[in-house]
Amino acid sequence: MNVFGNLALLLALIGYFSLASMAGKPTPGGDYGVGHAFALLFAYAAVAVGISIATAIVLWKGGFDWVTEKTTLRNTFVISGLIALLIFSFFAAMINGGGAPWVMRILGKHTIVWALPPLLLAGFVLVNTSLQTLVPAVIWQWTLKGVVLISAVSCVLMLGEWLFNIPIAAAQHAEMRDAEDARRQQEFLDQIEKNNPKTEMVLILVFTTKYQDKAVREAALAKIKSNPEWQQYLVSRLETPWAGEVFPFLADNDVEDRRLFAEPIKAGILKMAEKFKDSMERTHTFYDGQFYSETQSILQTIAKFQDLGIDYAPAVRKLRKALDTPLKSYQQAANLRCIPVLDSWLKKHEKEK
Repeated sequence: MNVFGNLALLLALIGYFSLASMAGKPTPGGDYGVGHAFALLFAYAAVAVGISIATAIVLWKGGFDWVTEKTTLRNTFVISGLIALLIFSFFAAMINGGGAPWVMRILGKHTIVWALPPLLLAGFVLVNTSLQTLVPAVIWQWTLKGVVLISAVSCVLMLGEWLFNIPIAAAQHAEMRDAEDARRQQEFLDQIEKNNPKTEMVLILVFTTKYQDKAVREAALAKIKSNPEWQQYLVSRLETPWAGEVFPFLADNDVEDRRLFAEPIKAGILKMAEKFKDSMERTHTFYDGQFYSETQSILQTIAKFQDLGIDYAPAVRKLRKALDTPLKSYQQAANLRCIPVLDSWLKKHEKEK
């Protein structure tokens, strides 16, 4: 077993020399930076594997009996110390300026150079028990204890720093999100302000849905209603390909003259059927949620106007039929979630022939 232990320490020593040769040097840019990072990782892996194997062999041979007489406690100490050493050596190897934990920046870029040799020396004595008669126990034992203690304290400090930074990072993230929301809201408000409701109203209908910020929605509704003929404008758009923009508005907002919209809604559904059919013919790759929001807006609009005595079922049937458009060989189908929604609605509302 000594042979395997010494080979493991030799592997760790080779990895150490590689790490030491790169310690303190700036990370090169471009492809060289990637190569540098991989070199660090491989060198650290050699150190980690070598130390782990040597520790396992010494532990199995009873080389850590001096730690404590209690087996469970001894194993816990040894394994915890090994984990602390591996974590510490990883950050010592990968330290790179401001990106490293605070304690590692304090210890410096050459931590790996002075931290590993005492550990490897102690490991060599532990693996080769014959050397323990030549080297006083107080030297290699306290050397090992010192390195493990530094590693453990560093790990605790790094954990504390990470826990301390969690609320700070969360606050910064929230601040950035709020700033982005404010920027986007102002962008929408500027777009609404510049809109001409007599000729371009359809472009701001998207800002009137229930999903929009209150300030944006109110500004859009105020701009729309600044046109005395805003209802006639919407009715005229239901008979065009812009019907897809009108339905979300009708689904989430009330109109003054409901009867004015009753028949045009049917025409709008037929326009949406044409749009669905065209999309079925042109789309290459479908996804499950495709057409779902449009379908929901249409059915929610119908629910608000169906008491006016208009039979919307035939138009909805054509809308549903558009989704049965045969696909070409190169098109990739999906289980459209809107299909069962339309089927359920038709089953409930379609009149018996």
